[in-house]
Amino acid sequence: MSYVVLSCRYLLGGVFLVALVGKLRSRAAYSEFVAATGALLGVGDRIARWAAMSTVVAEAVIVCALIAEPTARVGLGLAALLLGCFSVALTRALRRGSTTPCRCFGASTTPIRIEHALRSAVLGVLALGGLLLDLTLETHRYELAGVAVSVPAVAAGILLTTRLDDVADLLR
Repeated sequence: MSYVVLSCRYLLGGVFLVALVGKLRSRAAYSEFVAATGALLGVGDRIARWAAMSTVVAEAVIVCALIAEPTARVGLGLAALLLGCFSVALTRALRRGSTTPCRCFGASTTPIRIEHALRSAVLGVLALGGLLLDLTLETHRYELAGVAVSVPAVAAGILLTTRLDDVADLLR
């Protein structure tokens, strides 16, 4: 079970890292993220800037916490909480009829869809499940073979999660 927890941690860490880089890759990308945040939340510029900065800081803290064993549980808990907030915000925006692009990973111009809210919810459940499973473990032992099997699965999960719009368009 240690490998399941490790895979959850690194999948979530990778997804949050891609999201963070996408938002911070340029001033324009960050400005677009701030504008999208305001539109999705239905708030003014000042609150949008605060919410966007809080999101970026939270994502950075989560990435750092998920890397190391002593802080992994904190990272999983924070990830579950943040992803729950994302799910609620996206669902509320969809109910209002918002067509704002989801700037979760930076550059997407695809208007928000139910898949975006579901992605956040599924990742939140994964974070919570990883945390609960980790709480049942007494120790964490990893062997090279187990890690070698986990790495491609995690990489594929990160790719599918962060490229959700492309995958959904292929399946339509």
